[in-house]
Amino acid sequence: MDKIITNGMSFTDSDGRTRYFSGINTDDKLIGQKSFRYNLDEEFFKKYVSKGFNLIRLAVTWENIEPEIEKYNESYLKSIDDIFLLAEKYGVYILIDMHQDLYSGYGGGTPGDGAPLWASLTGGVSPKPPKYVWIEGYVFGKWVHNCFDHFWNNDPVNGRGLQDRYADMWQMLAKRYGDSPALFGFDLMNEPFPGSDAKPMIKRLVRSALKEVVFGKKIKLGTIFSALLKKDMPKLLDSIGGNVVRDIMEKIDSLAEKFDLEKYSPFLNKITAAIREITPNGIIMIEQSFLCNGGVSQFVPPITVNGIREPLQCFGPHSYDMTVDTPLYKYANADRVKAFFGEMRNTQKRLNVPVVVGEWGGCSDNNDTSWFGHANELLDYFDENQWSQTYWAYHGDDLDSNLMQMLCRTYPVAVSGEVDGYHTDRTNGCFTLDFHSDSAGESLIYVHKAAEINCDGEIRTVEEYSDGAKLVGIRTSAGTHRAEIRFNEV
Repeated sequence: MDKIITNGMSFTDSDGRTRYFSGINTDDKLIGQKSFRYNLDEEFFKKYVSKGFNLIRLAVTWENIEPEIEKYNESYLKSIDDIFLLAEKYGVYILIDMHQDLYSGYGGGTPGDGAPLWASLTGGVSPKPPKYVWIEGYVFGKWVHNCFDHFWNNDPVNGRGLQDRYADMWQMLAKRYGDSPALFGFDLMNEPFPGSDAKPMIKRLVRSALKEVVFGKKIKLGTIFSALLKKDMPKLLDSIGGNVVRDIMEKIDSLAEKFDLEKYSPFLNKITAAIREITPNGIIMIEQSFLCNGGVSQFVPPITVNGIREPLQCFGPHSYDMTVDTPLYKYANADRVKAFFGEMRNTQKRLNVPVVVGEWGGCSDNNDTSWFGHANELLDYFDENQWSQTYWAYHGDDLDSNLMQMLCRTYPVAVSGEVDGYHTDRTNGCFTLDFHSDSAGESLIYVHKAAEINCDGEIRTVEEYSDGAKLVGIRTSAGTHRAEIRFNEV
């Protein structure tokens, strides 16, 4: 497998080709596991690759890796070893994500996951299950706020700080997987949360939203009242569109900046330094705080180790429509989510790093096709920005589900030279890739179904899959090129 590195806002490989990644989050957020939740066996990887996927964001938890203090879960880690070996065999890269939601699962009874009980310092406050949506714990859960406060303060457990113990765990994983050809990188913490510092953020956010609805010129109260009277939920939700997102969210930017600079950035530097003591391999992913998923600005500077910018880092934004995790998700508004991602595009430019969209999608039923229009708009937006992506999430049998109608698609895997742009025209059944290079080389394109391929280079089939899908190689000389792929069936 090629070693993947970064070059400005692009991923490149050992041949200097521009690389792109398409994948699915495969998570294990359950508690007390002896092995990884899903059986990612030979059959899984064969099918995964045939659908065009080349990256897995493998979501694991601190609780499952270190359920007892300083005692790593060897049977669980052995199952991860097996996943890495098969991933290498089939050419799939692994991004290790240390996942958390609400900081911890607290032994069960709440929808959270993440830290083990021994690392969950709730301050004596008992966790409570949500009444409506799991994220209530972030808003009202004092136990969640207390746990994060203790973590960011690096408060000790058995004489050693929580972040120090977290770094120890990452060093163990770096030793175990740092030399694996399948290693893409390390996602240090899923959607970090500010802790009690979030309380003033949430209060200010509510005030800002209400003020914008009542007094803002971009939202029409008449439209809202009419939608309420007619019980027209799509119209009601669309009344708060992407054009007002930043007007609402910018009011808490200053509070987000304080968290990013004083707590999150030092954490990133600390854990990265610990990993780099073990291995120079693996791209370090910068995430954003949970609140930034909704379009709040992020202020984290590039990761540094001993004052020197880390050479292998990328940005991993997440975003969903505000209706996610509710039955209203079928009314998700792509313009609103693209506005969220637009702010994340600003972060990418500021950091000058490539992007893997760590999470998007979020439909609870991967056989539901009603929201595919929304999803395709987001995929087009990712392509416009030349972003790689991993969909949330795999449910165990999704490689044969309706989800593949949307996720299994043609895209450039490796491009010899610089990419000027690529685009899928779904109406006319055509994919185009424009690129230029200073020397000869071979580009790779995954083609998801039978098609006619035209380019001014030598075309060959590298791998052939079922239903006309294949990995195509196109060898071109120096110059400007266009590859055009027209599907036999629209």
